[in-house]
Amino acid sequence: MAITAKRWVYRDENTDENIVYAFGKLLKISPLVAKVLVNRGIKDAGEAKKFIERSAESLYSPFLMNDMDKAVERIRSAIENKEKITIYGDYDVDGITSTAMMVSFLRKQGGIVDAYIPDRQNEGYGVNINAVNKIINGGTTLIITVDTGITAGEEVREAKARGIDVIVTDHHECKESIPEAVAVINPKRPDSNYPFKDLAGVGVAFKLICAIMGDDGRRALNSYADIIALGTIADVVSLVDENRVIAGIGLEKLKNNPTVGLTEVIKTIGSTPKWNNSAVVSYSIAPRINAAGRMSSAMTAVNLLLTEDAEEAERLAGELDAENRERQEQESVIFAEAVEMLKDKKYDGKKVLVLAKRGWHHGIIGVVASRICDKYQKSCILISIEDDWCKSSGRSMEEINLFEGLSECSDILENFGGHAYAAGFSIREQYIDELDRRLNEYAERVLPKIARRELYIDAKMEIDDVTLSTVKETEILGPYGAGNKMPVFAIMGVTICDTRTLSGGKHCRFTVKKDGRALEVIAFGQGKLAADFQNGDVVDIAGEMNVNIYNGQSKVQLILEDIKFSGDDMPQRDDFVAAYKFFRHISGNFETDIMELTRAVGKYSGKVMTKAKLENVILVFADVGILNFWANGDVIKVALVPQQPGTKVNIDGSEVYAQLKANR
Repeated sequence: MAITAKRWVYRDENTDENIVYAFGKLLKISPLVAKVLVNRGIKDAGEAKKFIERSAESLYSPFLMNDMDKAVERIRSAIENKEKITIYGDYDVDGITSTAMMVSFLRKQGGIVDAYIPDRQNEGYGVNINAVNKIINGGTTLIITVDTGITAGEEVREAKARGIDVIVTDHHECKESIPEAVAVINPKRPDSNYPFKDLAGVGVAFKLICAIMGDDGRRALNSYADIIALGTIADVVSLVDENRVIAGIGLEKLKNNPTVGLTEVIKTIGSTPKWNNSAVVSYSIAPRINAAGRMSSAMTAVNLLLTEDAEEAERLAGELDAENRERQEQESVIFAEAVEMLKDKKYDGKKVLVLAKRGWHHGIIGVVASRICDKYQKSCILISIEDDWCKSSGRSMEEINLFEGLSECSDILENFGGHAYAAGFSIREQYIDELDRRLNEYAERVLPKIARRELYIDAKMEIDDVTLSTVKETEILGPYGAGNKMPVFAIMGVTICDTRTLSGGKHCRFTVKKDGRALEVIAFGQGKLAADFQNGDVVDIAGEMNVNIYNGQSKVQLILEDIKFSGDDMPQRDDFVAAYKFFRHISGNFETDIMELTRAVGKYSGKVMTKAKLENVILVFADVGILNFWANGDVIKVALVPQQPGTKVNIDGSEVYAQLKANR
């Protein structure tokens, strides 16, 4: 069951100020930036220097990867002997960028190179036998997979039986065995000692290029950094270690001298991007590249990245922009249908949402699954029902390893692949209910009793610290993205003095004050907060610093991550008594908005009751059998369990209560 309030975790509770001071002096950075570095686990000066500088010199040797020498030897031989090489990629952004980069590079080395990306609609995910045979019949003698292939054991055996060599480059999770290819390059191989496991598929392909060039990465980055960064950021891998270097250098290239194709894509965005954040790639560039594989043919995007002709690039970028608009329209329809389906009571209490419907475009369901995951804070799988094999795509919350959960269902799945937070597969319609049951049983086993999301606070600040210069200082911590999110700062005990909604109630804007200083706070997509909080409320706020430029004027503001009433969220015994009396007072069975419930309990008992505190009370009550509850976003349904006369409930015996106290 979902919980709406987040538990704030303060990274700076036990910060070593000596290390903060040393970092500041050594690296010539502000104390605030140094504190964020330390609070994110960087304790060594060399590691901090590497993080700040983002230099290609810090990249690891590609030959630390298994089979790299074998792959280089085979590719050089193919080029020298004028063999036909086919790059077999995937139809997402990671696969498209990997394919385009590898084709471009090998052609420049004198190779005879073609590209193949399976059709999402007719072939589905991964390497397939029909495609392999088609490629071989076309005269190819060496197949190189990029961003795919690690589970293609049967297909590699087919190629080998026909005298064709295969080199697999991939970054997805390995199964029990790896393909019997000439070389299998994947940092996630069980026998791999490569220092960094979280490269995207395009990152692994980049390493192969570096090895062929005999380069540490600088020359390859000069040519392809924008393409590598695009695939890396779009695949939502952690922007740490090598990925941070790739993303940082790539964003600079996107800003200053992108490839011809990406230049035209950027023009279709229609606004000036903010290049210090990976969001411009995730939300503006990547969807346009992705639209090709989702709506028609991924080769349109590959050709866009390969072309050096500005007119052709403009035409292809226009096609992708149009396809992206069509994708957005269909996505909105599927999302609305999924939300309507989730109103059915059968989804109450489910920890994994499995939704299926005939007619859903399976090129879009992955995007919708991600949106459902965000909205309901639950793992989600969407399935497009078809007459033969139904196509599906899933996204997961951090608490559930989707790949692991689906692995337990592999006997009813086909073409299954992915990683902890995203996966795709095919399934027969008659097994959908079985999949639902098994995944929710898996979730029941692995999820902790307290499944509350945690909000990590990088540091506490005073309202006077939120300035334009402070924002500028923290930009050195970018580029931001998965694994290296924008710093979140908390300001405690501010008073709300103005509240209003924006965009027809979609967003909310607060003005808060403390010590005579006012600050604007923007809560995107949280217009409902205007009804939850009132002028005069004393609250704690947490969010990201941002500079809003309007009519040439720069104004600093806080982008809200969370807001709560000031005070301790740990319930005391009188809080349990107050809540229980209220539930008994209203007969114990009700469905309401959690914030309205919080205010009602506080008003009835005369106590200050925060949203998070009441949710902790409900969690404990559910643990000891006093009540049952189901939560769906901000709506909560509570049902008291009848107790035998004279029954005493021991709150101290609650495992949840003990965990709450331990996490305090």
